Order: sequence, then C-alpha cells, then structure tokens
Amino acid sequence: MEVMTRHLMLGLLCTAWLYAAETPSSLMDDGHHKRLRAIAEQQYRDHPNDPEALWMMAFVKLSWGDHKMALELAEKAADADPKNPRYRLRLAEAVGEEAQKASILRAPGLARRFKRELEATLALDPNNVAAMKYLMMSYFEAPGIMGGDKAKGRATAEQITRIDPVEGYLAQSAVARYDKQESRIEPLLRKAVEAGPASYLARVNLSNFCVESAKKFGEAEALAREAIRIDKSRAGAHVALVAALAAQDKWAELDAALAQTERDVPDDLFPYARAGLSSMGRPAEPGRTERHFRKYLTQEPEPYRVKQWWVHWRLGQVLEKQGRKPEAIAEFQVSVELDPESPAKQDLKRLR
Repeated sequence: MEVMTRHLMLGLLCTAWLYAAETPSSLMDDGHHKRLRAIAEQQYRDHPNDPEALWMMAFVKLSWGDHKMALELAEKAADADPKNPRYRLRLAEAVGEEAQKASILRAPGLARRFKRELEATLALDPNNVAAMKYLMMSYFEAPGIMGGDKAKGRATAEQITRIDPVEGYLAQSAVARYDKQESRIEPLLRKAVEAGPASYLARVNLSNFCVESAKKFGEAEALAREAIRIDKSRAGAHVALVAALAAQDKWAELDAALAQTERDVPDDLFPYARAGLSSMGRPAEPGRTERHFRKYLTQEPEPYRVKQWWVHWRLGQVLEKQGRKPEAIAEFQVSVELDPESPAKQDLKRLR
C-alpha cells in the first residue's frame, strides 16, 4: 500500500508539472531530456528509493554520460520491481552503455549481460519493440564470440515488422545499412511511410534520407512540413525542414522555419546549429552562419546534440575567414577549454 501511495503521488506530481499530454516516457521518446531532468531530479531528492524515480534518474544519468551511476540506479529500480519491463530495459541500456566504454577484459562479460537483460525484458513483455531493436543491433555489431549473429539480426527485424510495421520497416532499413545494401534503404523508408501515413518518425527518417542521400530536396521539405503538422513539439522535423530549405537556398523560408521552431520547441535550439552548418562555406552567407551558431550557444543543448565545443570551433573558422582573427582565436580558446581534444588546438597553433 505504501509503494502504491508513493507511485500515485509521483504520478500526480508529474502530471502537474509536465506540459499538456506529456509523461516521463513521452519526454524520453520525444527528446526532451532537459524537461525530464528537472522532474527526475526533484523526484529522486524526495523519493530516493522509489523505483519510478530511480528509473527516471537512470535515464538522466545515461543522457549526460554518467554511465556508472546510471547502472547503479537502474539496478536498484529493477531490484525493487523485478517484473517491470521498463525497469529491466533501462538496466539493459545502462549495461550496454557501460560495455561500450569498458576495458577489453570487461567488455565481453558486459556484452553477454546486456543480451541477458534484453531477453529478460522480452520475457516480461514479448512485444517490446525497443528491446528488440537493441537486440537486433547487438546481433549485427557484436563479434560472433560475443553473440553476434547477422541472421538473427535480420530475423529480429522481420519480427518487429510483424508487431509494428512502421518500426519494422525502419529496422529493416537499418539492416540494409549494416549489410551495405544502400539501394534497399529508400524503398524500405517509403514502406514505413505507407504503413503509417500519420507516423512522425517515418516521415522524418525519409526526409533526412532525401536530403542527405537521395538529394530530393523538395520532397524532403514536404515530408518535414507534414511531420511538423503531425507533431510540432519535437525538434527532429524542424531540423529536417531547415536542412531541406538550406539545400534549396530558400533562406527567407528558412528564417521563418527557425522562428517557428523557437516557438514550438523553445528549449532545443539544434535547428539553429543545423542552419549554421548548412550555410557554412557559402560566400553570401557568413553573417547568417555566425548568427545561427551564436544563437545555438545561448542555451544548454540537449544531450546527443552537437556539442558546444564543436560550434565554438566552427564559429572560429567562420570568423577567421572574415579576417576577424582576435575573435576567431577567442572562439578556438573556448572550444579547447570545453574539450582539450578539440581540433581547435591546431587552429590556435596556426594562428599564433
């Protein structure tokens, strides 16, 4: 009864704090990590032993690269409620991240544990697509001695397709990339859109492919605009639209798109970084590039977005090309301060 009461309290508090229709799971899925962090940190302070708070906080620690603490928190959540597949999947994610950074001696054991935790998740929830996608990737990426098996990876993608056609075709497109069968990717992405015309994810994936590989910029723009119509609160479609517009030199429309993304997703300015990158090297656009990069640097980025050290480095290069050497040096210095391994070190050496 006490545990149920704590869960009820947590649910009510989360509902009060979240934006309309947002839940911790939707925040995770939609890339709103900073919003989730604000909730998770308070919940963890108030209820440090509650599995739901532990589950959320493990996600936050994973997002910001604290893999050791994430693993500890995820283990506590799974131990507190062993039959909850969400907690078991979070534990698998934490183990997988730890395996990525582990020594050559620890990595094989962690890789085997990663697979075991995924299998435990699927034993609790046989249709858990997220667990299947991780399992599929592990079959392709792990060597045979650590459980790699490309045939099983392909079979897992087919299994996902039977459960969720949109996710399945996206998984099959990933398989095509693993198999270096580039000609299969676009048809599979189109099948994902056909299987789920209202799928935000399917349209964003196809839009990005149309920009980066197929060079079908007009179609990419249309796909991104439709994805924004489906869900304007996520940054992915806004980023895809910016890329498509920049590729067509539609700068006035790009400015309007950036204004829209700032209204729709004010806490994720990644579309500005994408716009800055798209205008780099274009003789008529140096002021635009600088403006967009500086805008991106006004706010803490979401994790997994381009890092600020990288933007300072690129901004320094833009300033150098404009003959603004002292300002360029200042940006290179900030980049190196943020990441001592930044390539800006070489630019500083050259300019000094």
